[in-house]
Amino acid sequence: MTKKDDTTKTTALFSDILKSTQSAMSMNPVLAPQIEEFWNAQEQMLNEAEVYTRHWFERRHEATRTALDTARKATTDGNGDPTTAMQAMMEWQRHSVERLAEDAREWFEMVSRCAGQVTEGEVEAVGETIKEATETAKKVGKTSKTTPV
Repeated sequence: MTKKDDTTKTTALFSDILKSTQSAMSMNPVLAPQIEEFWNAQEQMLNEAEVYTRHWFERRHEATRTALDTARKATTDGNGDPTTAMQAMMEWQRHSVERLAEDAREWFEMVSRCAGQVTEGEVEAVGETIKEATETAKKVGKTSKTTPV
C-alpha cells in the first residue's frame, strides 16, 4: 500500500510542477524572437572572429617568414656588415609595426560590426516580441469570456 501512496504522491507532485510551468511555457511564443536572435548573434560573432583570426595567423606567418629572411640577410648576405644587418632589422621592425597596426584596426572593426549586429538584432527581436505579445494578448482576450458581476 505504501508503494501505491508514494506513486500517487509523485504523480500529484509532477502534475503540480507541470501546472506551475505551464504559464512560463505559454510565454514561449513571446520569447522566441529574442532566443532566436541570441543564437543568430552568436553565429555572426563566431564568423567574424573566424575571419579575424585567419587574418591574424596570416600576419603571424608572414612575420615569421620575414624574420627568417631578415636573419639570413643580417648574418650571411651582408658578410658581417653591421650596416646591412641594421637596415634589415629596421625594415623587419617597420613591417612588424604595420602588422600590429593592422591587427588593431581589424580587431576594432570586428568588435564594431559585432556590436552593430547585436544591437540591430535586439531591436528587431524587441519588435517581434511586442508583435507576439500583442497577438497573444488579443487571443487571450477573445478566448476568455468574463461574466460581469
